[in-house]
Amino acid sequence: MTKIMTIAGQKGGTGKSVTAVNLATSFALIEKSTLLIDCDPQASATQWCGIKALDYTADIARVLSGKATFKDAAIKTEFKYLDVLPAGFDLFQVALKLAKTTENEKMLRLFLKDVEDVYEYIIIDAPSSYGFLSVAAMTAADWLLVCMSVHDNSRQDFHALLRMVKYIRTTHNVPLKIAGLLFNRCDTKEEILSFMENQNLPDIKQMVYDTFIPRDETIQRSIDLKIPAALQNIKSPAAEAYLRFAKELHFFFNKRGVL
Repeated sequence: MTKIMTIAGQKGGTGKSVTAVNLATSFALIEKSTLLIDCDPQASATQWCGIKALDYTADIARVLSGKATFKDAAIKTEFKYLDVLPAGFDLFQVALKLAKTTENEKMLRLFLKDVEDVYEYIIIDAPSSYGFLSVAAMTAADWLLVCMSVHDNSRQDFHALLRMVKYIRTTHNVPLKIAGLLFNRCDTKEEILSFMENQNLPDIKQMVYDTFIPRDETIQRSIDLKIPAALQNIKSPAAEAYLRFAKELHFFFNKRGVL
């Protein structure tokens, strides 16, 4: 059964797009057929996968406009098990039109039915906001992976996200669940525990993954080169952490019988 997971983060700097790219890459490295969907007009995930505009003729904007199918728009990468559905700034204009009707928030979820049996994992990178594209990306998923940073997040951010999850469940009758919280740019586990204590978030401790992504210059170098961290240096601390996290997530789904 396909696991559809949206990477969410309500503020810039939480590592949302970086996580989407490197988690999708890591799933591919452990030979899990994966589709990465860029649902952000900034197209960071598209660029950081090494994809250039000349490499494709269809993208998610054309899919949502009914001008292309998922199968037409998904493109191969140099990773055998990874495909990417790219985005561009024209997605912003498409979203403005679709946002006029609440029912359109479920459109991406309906389109995914055409390809969900093709992939073991579908990873969606959502914009850092509560606009139409973010809601559509979360509505399309069965699971929500929340990216957090001890530097940029707060208790209010997390509880606002919970209210959005409740909205999606009640408005669209979608059983969206939170898969857990991933902390980025951390030095130690104690730093995370201290953050949760200071933010009065003891109730989420059991939702935090064992793996966290450490500070690592490899991430910035890979972004500059527009490639996943594994292609920059697969033995770097961040690349190894994302690979461990992919295995931890795979175990999480296996343990829950979602496979």
